[in-house]
Amino acid sequence: MLFFITLYNFYLILGGRYKISYSVKDEQGRLAMSYYENFYVSGGYVQEVKERKVDYVPTDRVTIVPNATTYQPNDLCELLILAPFSPANGLLILDCDGQVSQPIHFQIESGKDSTTVAFKISKDWVPNFTVYAELTGSIPREIEVGDSLYCPAIATGSASLEVSKDIYKLNVLINTKETNKLYTPSSIIHIDVNVTQHVDKSSVDKAEVCLIVVDEAILSLTGHKIDSPLDIFYPRRSENITEYHSRNRCLLFNAQDIEQLKKDIRGRYLDECYGRRGGGGGGGGGGGGGGGGGGGGVACWTPSSITDSAGRVSIEVKLPDSVTRYRVWALVATDKQYGLDEMSLTVQLPIMIRPSPPRFLNYGDTAHFSVILQNQTDLSLLLHAGLRATNAKFLTSQTNEQAIGYSIVLRPSKRAALTFPVTTIHSGTARFQFIIITAKNETCVSFGDAVELSLPVFTPATSEAFATYGDVYEEIVLQSIKTPNNVLPQFGEVSITTSSTALASLTDAIVSLYTYPYECTEQLSSRLLGLQSLWNVLQAFHCKELPDISVLTTRLESDINKLKGRQYSNGGFGYWTNQNNSHADPYMSIHVAHCLAVIVNKKVFYVDVNMVKKSLKYLENIESEIDQLPYSKYWSERTRFSLMSYALYVRAKYRQNVADQALQLFQRSGFDKLSLEASGWLLIVLSINKNNHKNDIIDIIYTHFKGKVSETSETANFITSYGDDGQSVMLHSNQRTDAILLESLLHIDPNSTLCTKLCKGLQAHKVKGAWKSTQENCFVLIALDKYFHIKEEDTPDFVAHIWLDNDYCGQHQYKGRTTNTHTVNIPMKVILSPSSSDTSNNNNNKNLIVKKDGSGRLYYRIALNYAPSNLQLKAVNYGFKIERTYIAINDSSHVQKQSDGTWKFKLGEKIKVILTMTTTQRRYHIALVDYLPAGCEPLNTKLKGTLTDDTESSVTRSNRNLYYCGCRPYSTIGWTEHENLRDERVEAFRSLLWPVIRCLALKQISL
Repeated sequence: MLFFITLYNFYLILGGRYKISYSVKDEQGRLAMSYYENFYVSGGYVQEVKERKVDYVPTDRVTIVPNATTYQPNDLCELLILAPFSPANGLLILDCDGQVSQPIHFQIESGKDSTTVAFKISKDWVPNFTVYAELTGSIPREIEVGDSLYCPAIATGSASLEVSKDIYKLNVLINTKETNKLYTPSSIIHIDVNVTQHVDKSSVDKAEVCLIVVDEAILSLTGHKIDSPLDIFYPRRSENITEYHSRNRCLLFNAQDIEQLKKDIRGRYLDECYGRRGGGGGGGGGGGGGGGGGGGGVACWTPSSITDSAGRVSIEVKLPDSVTRYRVWALVATDKQYGLDEMSLTVQLPIMIRPSPPRFLNYGDTAHFSVILQNQTDLSLLLHAGLRATNAKFLTSQTNEQAIGYSIVLRPSKRAALTFPVTTIHSGTARFQFIIITAKNETCVSFGDAVELSLPVFTPATSEAFATYGDVYEEIVLQSIKTPNNVLPQFGEVSITTSSTALASLTDAIVSLYTYPYECTEQLSSRLLGLQSLWNVLQAFHCKELPDISVLTTRLESDINKLKGRQYSNGGFGYWTNQNNSHADPYMSIHVAHCLAVIVNKKVFYVDVNMVKKSLKYLENIESEIDQLPYSKYWSERTRFSLMSYALYVRAKYRQNVADQALQLFQRSGFDKLSLEASGWLLIVLSINKNNHKNDIIDIIYTHFKGKVSETSETANFITSYGDDGQSVMLHSNQRTDAILLESLLHIDPNSTLCTKLCKGLQAHKVKGAWKSTQENCFVLIALDKYFHIKEEDTPDFVAHIWLDNDYCGQHQYKGRTTNTHTVNIPMKVILSPSSSDTSNNNNNKNLIVKKDGSGRLYYRIALNYAPSNLQLKAVNYGFKIERTYIAINDSSHVQKQSDGTWKFKLGEKIKVILTMTTTQRRYHIALVDYLPAGCEPLNTKLKGTLTDDTESSVTRSNRNLYYCGCRPYSTIGWTEHENLRDERVEAFRSLLWPVIRCLALKQISL
């Protein structure tokens, strides 16, 4: 290769910055160009200053030209200062993140337009600092004023200079002692880390090394990477000097304009001089990230290892029993120096299994279990493959076969796919074991691989449950059971639960709170509130629907931590996460504070002290917090006073004496602006706090209650309303009102017959053993728990007997006070079969008999659970109309609707699912749930590597820019407030939904 050098001479008459470009063409006309932009010339002829008509002294710019792009500590920095006028006096200021050095004075001589300023670079200025230059002088005046031919002039300029981080940088090298770069699962490898100085390459002794080995599959979902520690501990420094000059406020004399300027000078410039000024410069860089041990994707987490005198450390790592690729990071630190290196290592086997099962199955589904076999050797191998399953069977010629095998010849470096058609047996968990091994051959080494996995099998979505409750004091209970038709005999049962306390009847409500599938702030706090209120009962109960106390404790602790992460800076809470563009919801904030008060009083779980203090502070300022909300002006006074009453009730739970404030609130509102719920909360506050005039108010409120109650011979209830904002703000319901008033009456008159009737009325409103919402469940549980502890006085001593027709099913003895329950389950296949002692009974009815022998009261619960054999039930309309449409994204022929109404998807096709929901009236707190077919999964485009070609969210909201009047501010993002993408379903939530047609679009892929 030949090089030619050509010299060009040119003469520059002006100082300043020049850009030099050079172009050349060869014989074939091909063009090549080169640029050099940082060419500065000082001196030269001074450009004449152009005359400008100005009213005020202008501010010109100073150009600062450094002699290098990056400096090392102790380097000599020379700055070329290019001035717009001369002569001038100059001041150079060095700023390093607010630390200002001693100013450097310099001068620009007359007739010159530049000068040079030099100083040494300090190591404390890493990684950058800012230089500011200011010039003061004079320029020719446009209009002569007396003997003065010049007017004042100023000029400013700044530049950011980079200082190398090399003195704080460590060179890190990761290597393994093993010669090969391919590793096998469960093998032990040794990772060596060598640390040297970046400047002189010397070894670093006693450096701390953190080693992280993470599965690349986990990293690929988020695109996470570890940034250099140097950028974290030595972030770029911000500019912290703000310039302010008085000279450019000086008015220049102009006879033509002086009169007009006198009139508007105040309005034009006072705001600029003394008004608000914008914020300063941007902040420095930051760091993030972090790892955790114990995760399935973390193969090694060694937080601290120390290098020896040679700057080396060796770490032993046992690889997991999986085939994948790992990313290895080594972070190194001394007192002030940092370094980072990374490498990859591959774990594989000569023969590998890559299963591709569906994420889940529904009962009755048939699926094709695909397994990819990969031969990574250079030999053709005869392989024996086998698959074994539990809770699943293979669709072969053999009935109920749960093991199957194949023989296959796999060529070198090739793949093959095996497909196993399977179907479910029961709901629960299906487990699969797959094994592959080479055929016995004396000339070759044997290879093999095995994998075990499990997937959930969900119960039929059409399963139904019914329950009835009652109690026995003297008589025998005879419950007729009509045998359901067309049901699956392997699902369901008749469950008879007996107890000596009525607290047993609260089991379904407790289970409903615990198993509620959604986790907005209201549901988390209601779950904690209900379960903590009955914590002593839960420790004694052994309900089969609830996990052990240890598991329950872990779940509730997790709920508390979630609530802590959702708390706003003012102590309040919203329905979902703490969003920057939203406000804390008053009712939700009070409800969470109520939950925390019960937890603190029970002393079972730890609650962060600052969390409680901030929450109490919010309650103390509840009225001002309500007034600050932009949408609270639409609320009625009844709603506002109810929120304030609830806040006082919760503060009383924290043992604060707020009786005086309760009296003041009652005097402000009166019964006209006070709901029954609010009256009940104030009544509880007055009954547990001290005040000289509280008894009179208690009597007045109690008399008011008696005039609002609706009574029958057995039950009682109250009916109240807040208006349109009652359900959207207060989450109001009549049953919750009854529960709150029952609790208040138990405080002042526990022996009243009204308490008994309210209790029975609440019990009568249960549906399938629970109330309609988490709000009703938690408040009713609190009230009934207090009622039962007051009312149950007799000591139980009896035996409970159970028969199904003439078949004896069991007994249980209750002696002494206990919250124990006893459950007898009669399987559905027994219910469907004829009675063993009466074969003449051919009708579909059976009689269940419950008898008590002894003293005390027997409480019972009889529940019937079953699943219809027809898993595709007809659509029903409960005030909503929901339609689902599947649309293929790649090819319309890949998604076809069959004549029987079923859909057929092509394997691997991306599908858009459009849910159209129609409602004719306002709805509150809507949860729209779409269960996916097995074999499909929702696409989450927030995860890296998602198989989608667009950048839209996997859940597309319609009416994105529409604002709904009366809704919370975050409703402007679309009609949904929150979405969840789960393995088997997609969820969308809305607090207040107006009557209109809504569309929800999501993307899924057919596996």
